[in-house]
Amino acid sequence: MPIAFLILTLCLPVTAWAGWLWGEGESAPRVEVVEPFVVWRSGPAVGYPVFHASEKGEWLSLLQRKTGWMKVRDDKGREGWVAVAAIAQTRDATGEAVYLSVPDVEAFRSRNLETGIMMGEFEGAPVTSVYGGWWFTPNLAAELWGSQVLGSASEILMVNANIVHQPFPHWRVSPFFTLGAGHIWVDPKATLAEPEERDNPVGHAGVGLRAYITDRYFIRAEFKDYKVFTSRSTNEEATEWKIGLSIFF
Repeated sequence: MPIAFLILTLCLPVTAWAGWLWGEGESAPRVEVVEPFVVWRSGPAVGYPVFHASEKGEWLSLLQRKTGWMKVRDDKGREGWVAVAAIAQTRDATGEAVYLSVPDVEAFRSRNLETGIMMGEFEGAPVTSVYGGWWFTPNLAAELWGSQVLGSASEILMVNANIVHQPFPHWRVSPFFTLGAGHIWVDPKATLAEPEERDNPVGHAGVGLRAYITDRYFIRAEFKDYKVFTSRSTNEEATEWKIGLSIFF
């Protein structure tokens, strides 16, 4: 599955709940530019081109917020997107500084909920995983995972739960350790001579890194060592690595 599609899927909930700041019928708040200028972009991301700038003393109407960007309209009816950090330096009609929460590394350190999409390899086969986690304390979290492995000889589905320990939650790039259990379902390809479906419990331990990027986004990479408990005389072992993009709330 293309990485771009996964990233778009991950970003979709953020833009979906961003929504309109004010209900229908309510007038949009206006702010005055007090810095020498603020630049406008044609869309809510740094990848969109700059096409306009409002100078000091101009008034802007705030229309819509999407993560770290605000859609604005000037008195001439032009519309564009301005970084929330720039809007936070404007003044409202009373002359007071505009307060807008801007997710930053401090918000990352105090997050309660995170979710993400990751890709990598499970025993040499491509694996795609989604997860969600809840932080009980700055150091401890519980996570639920769902994974699909598409191997040349079989398709594997896994559901796992694990505890995460993050010893240095205040670090921008922070290591963590995991310990958990789950279940694995192996569906061999029909081309095999004697296909045998298997499902077994698993236990696993892992280590990884989180690295805050910007806004509500961070990169997560990890390695896990699995023990597959079988009904045969010996158990099986497997290793997995993954890297992906996550968001926090």
